Amino acid sequence: MKKNTNFKLDGLFERFTECLPPLEPQIHLASVQPTAYGSERGHVLQQSFDGLVGFINCFDFNLQTSTVIPVEISGNDLHMLYFLDGTRPITLCDKGSGSTYRLNPHRGCFLYLPKGDYALHVPPGRSCIFNFYFRGSIFRDGNERPFSHLHELISDFRQGSDRSRSSIDFKVGDRTRLLIKTIMTNIKKGDLDSEDNILWGVKKLIKLSKEKVFDEYEKISASQLKAKAAHELIRHTVSVYGQDFKLDDIAAQLGISIDYLHEVIQQYYGESPQEMKQILVLDLAKKYVIDGLQTDQIAYELGYSSPSSFCRFFKREAGMTVTEFFRRHSQ
Repeated sequence: MKKNTNFKLDGLFERFTECLPPLEPQIHLASVQPTAYGSERGHVLQQSFDGLVGFINCFDFNLQTSTVIPVEISGNDLHMLYFLDGTRPITLCDKGSGSTYRLNPHRGCFLYLPKGDYALHVPPGRSCIFNFYFRGSIFRDGNERPFSHLHELISDFRQGSDRSRSSIDFKVGDRTRLLIKTIMTNIKKGDLDSEDNILWGVKKLIKLSKEKVFDEYEKISASQLKAKAAHELIRHTVSVYGQDFKLDDIAAQLGISIDYLHEVIQQYYGESPQEMKQILVLDLAKKYVIDGLQTDQIAYELGYSSPSSFCRFFKREAGMTVTEFFRRHSQ
């Protein structure tokens, strides 16, 4: 793949041609000697690999002071950026649009970065950054559908947008680190299988990022599912029996205790099961009133022993009588 991204380290550091600095890469790229840099700012190791479908850069920093690294991008590509290790955030600035992308340690994201000038702000101390940019054309024939966190980036790539964009960020844990280490171990210059391994790595990282985004932002917990099921069951039961049922029966149908029913409803809906029941009964009562049903008929439909008991409930919960409510909403 054409080298479209140039991290301009030469203007800030001197290359080591003989004695390497006292800095070991956290993840080794097989059979490739790191390019080492140093100055009064600190030391940097860069490992790079140029594949047919993707280009890898892996940086290890040990800096004395915050450093801004100019980045020149000469083509529109999709990028993975993983901040594998560090103590403070890194920031990538798009100098053309003014957009900034902040990434905390042990987090990753995808970016669409069009041609232009950028700046990577790296904090002092030890940092390890993995950058993998790849051909956006691997997404074709709708195979991007499962990866909703990448849809906007892929659309921008296809349209040749001149504005950069970042995906939502996600956790970089042990599985991601191990996968990146496996990719780095399985690619070697001059080895034809490395091209297959790079494509395999791109696909694996994309699929793993989908899992990470789902787990962090989209996954519904068991208690939340139970709360939703309870709400739906209470709503359905009100539609059939009105107020004439016990919440203990709801808990029994769900296979949970009445105390746990209270806990999950309160946690996710901010109200007790009894309050939820009353709200649903009142909503149904209001509908019947607006539809023109007589009070005694509504009382029967909602399971009240008499019209007077229903009217007391309605005034208490609605703050007005049935007649007042009907007049207000029939005008």
